[in-house]
Amino acid sequence: MKGYKGKIIYVNLTNGEAHNVSLSEELAKEYIGGSGIAAKIFIDNYKPDLIPFSPDNPLIFMTGPLAGTKVPSTSRFTVSALSPLTGIWGESNSGGYFAAKLKFAGYDGIVVTGKSDTPVYLYVAPDKIEIRNASNYWGMDTYKTEGVLKENLGKNAEILTIGPAGENLVLYASIVNRKGHLSGRTGMGAVMGSKNLKAIVVEGEEPVEVANPEKLDEILKEILPYYQENITVLALRDSGTNSSFDLGIQMGDVPIKNWRLGEWDKAERLGPYPYKETIQKGIDTCYNCPVACKRIVEVNGGPYSVEKGPGPEYETVCAFGTMLLIDDLKFISKVNDFANRMGFDTITAGSTIAFLMDLYDHGFITEDDIDGVSLEWGNKEAVLELVKKIPTKEGVGKLLAMGSKKIAEKLEKGRELLTTVKGLEVPMHDPRGNFGLAIGYATSVRGGCHVSSLVYPATAGFAYFPEIPELADFGDPLSDDSKAALAAKANDFGMFFHDSAIWCILGGSVLNATEIVNIFNAVTGFDFTIEDILEKGEKIWFLKRGISHLFGMRVKDDKLPVKLITPLKEGPTEGVAPNVDKQLEEFYNLRSIDSETGLPKKEKLLSLGLTKLSDLLYNKNT
Repeated sequence: MKGYKGKIIYVNLTNGEAHNVSLSEELAKEYIGGSGIAAKIFIDNYKPDLIPFSPDNPLIFMTGPLAGTKVPSTSRFTVSALSPLTGIWGESNSGGYFAAKLKFAGYDGIVVTGKSDTPVYLYVAPDKIEIRNASNYWGMDTYKTEGVLKENLGKNAEILTIGPAGENLVLYASIVNRKGHLSGRTGMGAVMGSKNLKAIVVEGEEPVEVANPEKLDEILKEILPYYQENITVLALRDSGTNSSFDLGIQMGDVPIKNWRLGEWDKAERLGPYPYKETIQKGIDTCYNCPVACKRIVEVNGGPYSVEKGPGPEYETVCAFGTMLLIDDLKFISKVNDFANRMGFDTITAGSTIAFLMDLYDHGFITEDDIDGVSLEWGNKEAVLELVKKIPTKEGVGKLLAMGSKKIAEKLEKGRELLTTVKGLEVPMHDPRGNFGLAIGYATSVRGGCHVSSLVYPATAGFAYFPEIPELADFGDPLSDDSKAALAAKANDFGMFFHDSAIWCILGGSVLNATEIVNIFNAVTGFDFTIEDILEKGEKIWFLKRGISHLFGMRVKDDKLPVKLITPLKEGPTEGVAPNVDKQLEEFYNLRSIDSETGLPKKEKLLSLGLTKLSDLLYNKNT
């Protein structure tokens, strides 16, 4: 079996045991890799009484078969577990160099269960797996932890680590690699912290063998010029992910004042040109990726001084900029640097603070509820004060560490001000400017997400898959027509392309579906067609959704928050909003989902070969 290394590490931190399990060709062909294989591992080890911080909650790190090969933009990995933030299927997806290094060490993935009595880190090298004492590293931020470990073990080691946020079980804690590559969403860093696992260190230099190197070289020779010509790639190389900010403002894609406004006269101060002029000092990239979308920034002096390091992505610029009515990129860089060091997700953090601002603005909370902070819109000092309390859970930090939905539940007020789907704060793209995002968010398997489903790349125009009609011909972006069919195919293709194979949606966007399949087959030796990968993706989508059903998710959880479907009174999308109920009705029909419960019909699961999931769902009182 080529592309894969054929081994998955299983670690039990309770008893200190670690061993290899062979990755079968059957499993690889059916679930591909990444969170596809992770979902299969999870369901095979399902326990009905599982809770996110239980030692039995499996924390699953998985690569895809393309990681470590010559294929550009594929050095990514997924981290999956039951999410402490949402209580359902959780996963996060990250780039950098770790995926390639794990493959070079001889492994496709790592499954961690149990809980150590004391802080530990996992050391992985070819034919060596060791659980080592990490007591000296506990309490360190992620930058220092990685630096000290590399000093002790060698600069060629690749390291994943959590910061104080993960150690203190902040529900949206992240896992950090190379300072600026984060597995940020759904709280996988908190699961890692609950196991007293501070870091994973990987070393290795064994190359990844591909099935048909001549064919792969032929395809790569054809596609590599795309990376010098494609307009999306050129924009990303020039300005990073924030390159889309100005166009997003013009199209009504960027959320403003916790999704309350359609325009803001200071927004232009956060765009790509000011970013380059005020904070940018360089660029960086992931393993074998010619896109180079990562930004290096520096702020010299002043209250928001930041040493040279990873800069804020588009999502962070919006979450701590437009969402809070803050127009200062130096301030946003300071917040981003702190979040990376402490290890927490800026999307949930920024959205949670925006939610508190809304509560404060509406009179639902007072300064007495938030440690005396005066939380007016645009108050940078107040926001920074709150941000610094998140990783330690000091004072109001304990409330902030819960995320916005759990705050609303605790306070029993302000639910109409939330911007969450299935408990996960949605990213910084507004469905009122792109109706396909409504059904994309509603049916995302991990909650509010625009990447695992390919609705956003397809409708935003930077990815084009003409071989899949539903992804190429989806009608007027501000119409509900054709969006259910779009979402169904986008979910299927996304489960393969982004979640399992695993391409970056940015670098991978230069390819069409035929090229994607041909590259995958050249690496693995499989003979898949486009129809085959759509079938695999559909199976993975239903499996992940089904896992969430096992933990209580139902039709009510497919709804969008009121804020996202309330027409704005100004701006590019004035007076319009998607009809998500109409889209969902069509979607359920297409997917053979019961519209009363949200559960997949039993015969659908059986037709996909998901017999265990069917038994678990339909042998229970549903």
